[in-house]
Amino acid sequence: MNWGNMKASVIAAMCLVPIVVVAQEANDPAQGNFVDLSDSAVAPQSGDDGSSHVLSNAWWQNLDIYGFAAAGYYDTGTDGTRQYGGFEIKEATLFIETTVWENAAVFFELQTNRLGKDDQLFTRTGEVYLHFRDLPIGNNFAVGVKLGRIDIPFGEEYLWQDAVDNPLITNSAAYPYGWDEGVLVYGNVGDWQWIAAITDGTDARSSEENSDKALNLKVGRQIGVAHVSVSAMRNGDGTKSAIEFGGSHFQPVGASHGSSLGASPSTQVGASLYQVDAKLDLDTAYSGYVAVAAGFADQSDSAPGFDRDFRWFSIEPMLRLTTKAYVIARFSEIGTQDSLAGYHFDGKTFAGGNSTFGYDVKSFRRLAIGLGWQPNPRVVAKLEVGRDRFDLIAASTVPNPGRRNFVGFEVAASF
Repeated sequence: MNWGNMKASVIAAMCLVPIVVVAQEANDPAQGNFVDLSDSAVAPQSGDDGSSHVLSNAWWQNLDIYGFAAAGYYDTGTDGTRQYGGFEIKEATLFIETTVWENAAVFFELQTNRLGKDDQLFTRTGEVYLHFRDLPIGNNFAVGVKLGRIDIPFGEEYLWQDAVDNPLITNSAAYPYGWDEGVLVYGNVGDWQWIAAITDGTDARSSEENSDKALNLKVGRQIGVAHVSVSAMRNGDGTKSAIEFGGSHFQPVGASHGSSLGASPSTQVGASLYQVDAKLDLDTAYSGYVAVAAGFADQSDSAPGFDRDFRWFSIEPMLRLTTKAYVIARFSEIGTQDSLAGYHFDGKTFAGGNSTFGYDVKSFRRLAIGLGWQPNPRVVAKLEVGRDRFDLIAASTVPNPGRRNFVGFEVAASF
């Protein structure tokens, strides 16, 4: 995320004064608790680019603090999650990254407001990992490694899901994303970029249910004015997957929210997912693009009657009207497309499909049209109108209002 870095200067220095004093006292021979670290000291020196060594820097020179916030007015009408309309803080996140050695850092994501659910989702960490860059593997080959809680590298939407990166207010109908504890390795092979990861695969934080882990592989390449990528994932067996799609997880049918077709006797399910993404940059007066994505997944249950297959797609054209203003549309859909086999799709976070329809949804589609104004690289104002639609399976007894309208205005700013 290319947001501006802000050095933690005066405030952070004041906060750390007591720590510095304690450290000085601990290293004072008169205190009888002296630890000689002179052998580990690094004399002031400069690298090839003129920068100084990590250990010779003052602590604040190795620390980056940045983040973003988004707030606005959102109204879904009587059938959505904001039936009365109102103002809210939709998202606010603080990122802290500190360099601990050459090509090594520690990264923290602190989510102070998440998806407009302050009453349910309190402040907590998102990604937290150790990051090692450019580790040499053989001749003329290096990789990067992230170890900890990481974004699951599936598709492209997880890279622009935050409000400052998303050109619209809502996300796609499928919206595949999630984070999980594990290890991620990335690198290049010729013109191809690749990412591989192994994670626990469960929604519970730092918790494992069995030895069956989630595996990810993603490859991508820039071809002229187009970028293409292919993602594949095997989630492994679990009661509730770490990855989400459509605001839902992989879990046994009927395990939550109910189903008109009954509940699976299984306690765990496995899943496999695949997605292709392509983004074509347009050669217009002020630039623009067309992005498309298509994917499918299968959820395997020990009781075959509760197996489920999913299909989804998204198409998103964006055109800049001026250097600061743009118009954009996104049409997306996800579903089983089977009138005899439904699943739960929520339309996170405005449609509220899970609580209304349970596992009775055959398909969920979303149309969004927006205008954006970006007066500078750090601020964007967005106006969006849209409509969500849920189609139900034949056996459903749930009343179906069918459509949910949405209108919202949002301002997002990064620092």
